[in-house]
Amino acid sequence: MKVTIKDIAKKAGVSPSAVSLVLNNRPCRISQQKKDEIKQIAKELNYTANQIARSLVTKQTKTLGLIIPDIENIFFSSLAKHIEIECRKHGYALIILHSDNNDQHDLELLDLLVSRSVEGIFLIPGSEASKYKEALINKLKQIPIPYIMLDRVYPEFSCDKAWFDNEYGAYLAVKHMLEKGHRKIGCIVSTNFYNGQLRLNGYIRALKEYHIPIKQNYIVKGDYKKESGYFAGKKLMQEDLTAIFVTNDMMALGVINSIYEQNKQIPNDYSIVSYDNTIYPYIFGIELTSVKQDVKKLSSSAFELLYKKITGSVGTEKEICLQPELIVRNSVKALNH
Repeated sequence: MKVTIKDIAKKAGVSPSAVSLVLNNRPCRISQQKKDEIKQIAKELNYTANQIARSLVTKQTKTLGLIIPDIENIFFSSLAKHIEIECRKHGYALIILHSDNNDQHDLELLDLLVSRSVEGIFLIPGSEASKYKEALINKLKQIPIPYIMLDRVYPEFSCDKAWFDNEYGAYLAVKHMLEKGHRKIGCIVSTNFYNGQLRLNGYIRALKEYHIPIKQNYIVKGDYKKESGYFAGKKLMQEDLTAIFVTNDMMALGVINSIYEQNKQIPNDYSIVSYDNTIYPYIFGIELTSVKQDVKKLSSSAFELLYKKITGSVGTEKEICLQPELIVRNSVKALNH
């Protein structure tokens, strides 16, 4: 049978309202000795607070919401894990919702979280979000609680944001291949959202720095999923390439499969650099060079920013841009020119 505040009150010889004030650390005229006694009784009876009832008193639900575009993507599932850890450290529960990269779902899920009285929202827009930017921005302007755009952000929209410098990360990846002597470098990219366009910009920036002509047939579009990487890889292998830059790990898995299917090897036949650095522990036989986005740092930065907004510590919008890092392994072969 569940222990209630009335049970504690009866044993302590005080009113239920007094117990409620003490257990919720609210101001009251109860002696410290009595407060300690009430807390000890609650502990002995294994009392667990009813969070719904507590929220009526404190006006706090201690619950946050996270909307992610693709829960099967290792980067996003890892990000969700670390955000949940940060929330739990600070006494918050986290509701994780999956939009499946659907524009309408983002709008509906924002309404759902507000109706559940969460105190704040982490939002990673779906890949279709560039198509419905105006609708999403209008929705965010109407939300009555703090929120933060995470990983995928609109540069022109003023709100709290935390993300990585995507153009710089891609630039590092392609520059590494150029330094290894590669000049025929393909690129697999999704430009449905701003992040993908920035990664393409980084690819182009590195080639221009080395005075390499940009060839459109070397650039193939995907959708951040493994299957699209597989077909993009097959298409690029019809070109005269020595290296491929893949702008996320899930597509890189597909590219690797397409290369092996043709009885080719990495890096002897094709050099590969990926983006996210999440699949390295799960692939056999390849030491994959990849751009690392520190998920733990992004999670802690995002939580701190949202928490300050919830508690009123930050008045104006704040933006946090983190720097990615190239993790060099052995998936890029050095060429002699």
